[in-house]
Amino acid sequence: MKKVLFAVGVASLALTMIAGAQGYAFNTNLTVGSTGADVVSLQTVLVSAGFNIPSIASGAAAKGYFGSQTQAAVKLYQTAHGVPSTGFVGPLTRVALNGGAVSTTASTATCPAGYVCTPTTTGTPITGGSSIGGITTPGVPGIMTITAGPLSSSVLNVGAQMVPVMTIRVQAQYSDLDVQSINLDLGNNTAVYNKLFNTLYVTDGTTVLSSQPLNGSTVVQSGSEYILGINAFHFFVPKGTYKDLVIKGSLNSSIDTAYLSGGSHYPDGTHAPLNSINGQSVSGWSLGVVANGVRGVDGAGLNLYGPASGFLQSLTFNQSLVDNAQANVSLDPASPLTASVPVTDTTNNQYLGLPVMIFDVNAQNDTLHLHEVKVRFQTTGTGNITAAYLFQGSTQVQSASVTNGVADFNNIVNGTAGATIPVNTTVPFTVKADVTNVTSAAAPYSITASTSAGDVVAYNTIDGSVTQNGVAIGNAQTVSTVGPLFTLVGTPTISKSNSGSDTTGHSTTTYTATFNVQVQSVGTDVLFGLSGSSSPMFAIVPTLGTTSMSVYKDGVLDYSGSGGVANYVTNGASVVASFAQPTNTTLSSNGLSFTVSRNQQATVPVTFSFIVKDAANNAHTYAVQLQGINWGISGSQTAGPTTFMANQPSWRTASI
Repeated sequence: MKKVLFAVGVASLALTMIAGAQGYAFNTNLTVGSTGADVVSLQTVLVSAGFNIPSIASGAAAKGYFGSQTQAAVKLYQTAHGVPSTGFVGPLTRVALNGGAVSTTASTATCPAGYVCTPTTTGTPITGGSSIGGITTPGVPGIMTITAGPLSSSVLNVGAQMVPVMTIRVQAQYSDLDVQSINLDLGNNTAVYNKLFNTLYVTDGTTVLSSQPLNGSTVVQSGSEYILGINAFHFFVPKGTYKDLVIKGSLNSSIDTAYLSGGSHYPDGTHAPLNSINGQSVSGWSLGVVANGVRGVDGAGLNLYGPASGFLQSLTFNQSLVDNAQANVSLDPASPLTASVPVTDTTNNQYLGLPVMIFDVNAQNDTLHLHEVKVRFQTTGTGNITAAYLFQGSTQVQSASVTNGVADFNNIVNGTAGATIPVNTTVPFTVKADVTNVTSAAAPYSITASTSAGDVVAYNTIDGSVTQNGVAIGNAQTVSTVGPLFTLVGTPTISKSNSGSDTTGHSTTTYTATFNVQVQSVGTDVLFGLSGSSSPMFAIVPTLGTTSMSVYKDGVLDYSGSGGVANYVTNGASVVASFAQPTNTTLSSNGLSFTVSRNQQATVPVTFSFIVKDAANNAHTYAVQLQGINWGISGSQTAGPTTFMANQPSWRTASI
């Protein structure tokens, strides 16, 4: 193993290898408690150089034991030779003992045999297999505490690479620490390194500090358990702080299901023998840190070990993300809102390519290929849907005929533009339909498209089936040949103002909602009654045709005009609708109605007002919904109301 000499606290290091003055080569670190020939030679050099060791000088003690008096002599020796006075005989002190010179001005370095000398200054970041940092507390002994750190997820998928499997928290007290090695307990089952993992890594969370492949050469059996040692790294932890070492692992790309949860080789006490980590029987797979399996070095150069007792991290191995792939279906927010549209071909009464729905497919865990989609159409009124089209953006993916209300887009070719859904992304698909033979104006042809998990087939990247979830139900689209078409201009608004008090002394608040309704007449003139007519365009009681307005209280339908809820009628004043003849229309001779001429359009502002008792005290919120619009065709029995907008949020004000 390569030994690295770090010169800490000096600007540069100059070494010239010569024989030690005593003819002895010092090659190992020495500290209090050391014994043997190295200590005998150290004490001989110290005494000869005039650094007294009283007990040896008096004959009270023999050479060979490194005690407190020897430590004091070492400190004096270090001070005299420009080495940090720690009392620890490390690389710098050995250079001096072996006859080298430690200099603060020399610019060249010749290292002693077996060492690589790396000049640095105290606190200078060190990179390359290291967590950035350095020992800034030379000579200071420290305490190292090792505990289990947090792990974001203990669920691992087959084939996953470089995923966190364990966190080791290192806390430094009194001195900076340099963590240099870890021993991991793989348990008593060789499957951990033969079947599950192929490599384990020591990281600082981002950077790989060291790694070790798992095989019969790197894994060592200790008793009944298998140990993996990972070293040759430097992970610096400043004093008074903690940092997390993150152990990451790469799993084999293929793992027999027998080793996954519930499999015949899963160690749960039923299938395979219970796993053993640090001598503790555990159900399932785990990784552990061996007791005293983490080694760090403090500022005094002393080796520190932890934890006092080993700990483990339980792990769950699932099938690969590919095998767990899912296709999630939902309605796209941009899907067409409930609307009424005219035919685009008045000769044949048809609308070819009518957008009816946009649905999303989300690819979870793997890139997916959309293989088949069935779109179902529910219709009312007179008309037909003869064909449908599937688009991704402006690109047509496929077309399909419609049989019994179902368009089956199947055998979509892999690689077709739009049919591929990248992992963890959502792709919108637009459904268009050819609507033909629309004939009824009184009851326009209404279409609602939908698709669900059971209608979608998607494949993963290895052409395996995936799980489908969700449903997408589009909003109703009505197609007319003769009559009015209604759309909203802008967003409806609502306001409130204090009204005063009613005859019983209750405080009252007036709410006013405003809608701007655009009317387009298709194929004929369309007649609308004003407020004084027997069938006004916006009616508020059922006896006038339809209730055009309803009130939502705290988000729940509370008033629909069918019974005159007391809260909305005060001092004899009922809920009222206010609107007038718009421009670009013709007023009738009796002044009670107006006409929007054929193929013309007009915008009708309408306000709905109602009074609420004690609104300030009950702290409720209110919103107004436009539910329906009355209309007629002069000289014809064809008439409204049109109610497609009923209960549709887009035709509702905000709540206040």
